[in-house]
Amino acid sequence: MFKRLSILVAASLLSANAMASDNWTGWYIGGNAGYSRGTSDVETTLGGQWSSESTGLRDYVTNEMSPSLDPDGAQYGVQLGYNHTFGSFLLGGELSYNRMNMDDSRQTGAKPTTPFPSLTYDVGNRAEIDDELALRIKLGYAANRHAVYGTIGMARVDATYTASIVSNGLYNKRNSEADNLHGLQFGAGYEYDFGNNWSLRAELLRTNLEDTDFVTEYQPGSSFVTPAYIENVNQDLDYTTLRIGVNYRF
Repeated sequence: MFKRLSILVAASLLSANAMASDNWTGWYIGGNAGYSRGTSDVETTLGGQWSSESTGLRDYVTNEMSPSLDPDGAQYGVQLGYNHTFGSFLLGGELSYNRMNMDDSRQTGAKPTTPFPSLTYDVGNRAEIDDELALRIKLGYAANRHAVYGTIGMARVDATYTASIVSNGLYNKRNSEADNLHGLQFGAGYEYDFGNNWSLRAELLRTNLEDTDFVTEYQPGSSFVTPAYIENVNQDLDYTTLRIGVNYRF
């Protein structure tokens, strides 16, 4: 009698757990909001007529044009995905679009150069990150109303980088490079099922993007045009996002 009762209770618990896990299977759509903070390192190398200048001046310009920026900002977006459970194992895929609103800038103001105090340079750099489109897979564990998962995939991000250098000797150069950057996005998440097709989740994601290269250009009024002075700018971008979202499963 007791043996049969134990078997019945165990079977009921397993059946309830399987049904609860099955609640995670299906399509879902939702929205999210959060905060992103990143690092954008700038590395500038000089070419052309810069080779005729002193080592001290070249080093000064290179250092001033090679800062580390910290773009950040509030972000929001939408996601569409599909989950399937195999017992308690969860496998899914998700497509998301987010408006990032991340930016940071640096402007030195007119500063005397170390080797030539009478010569000043005003150097500026900026990073702006606008849109993010990501496609990721999810692998995790679902039990009753709780699901935890890891996620990895690819992201495409719209970013604009700017560099400028102006001297009191009428040297004036600037350029902005807008690019679609691609890279790896990965992280982890937790989601809670309210039992009425709605769920609440939190995610922590890391995005590592490819570098961008561009060259500054002479601006109107610059007295140095030829022979050409060349500033090659290489800029990267990595950022971390913490966001909260809601999903509706159908």
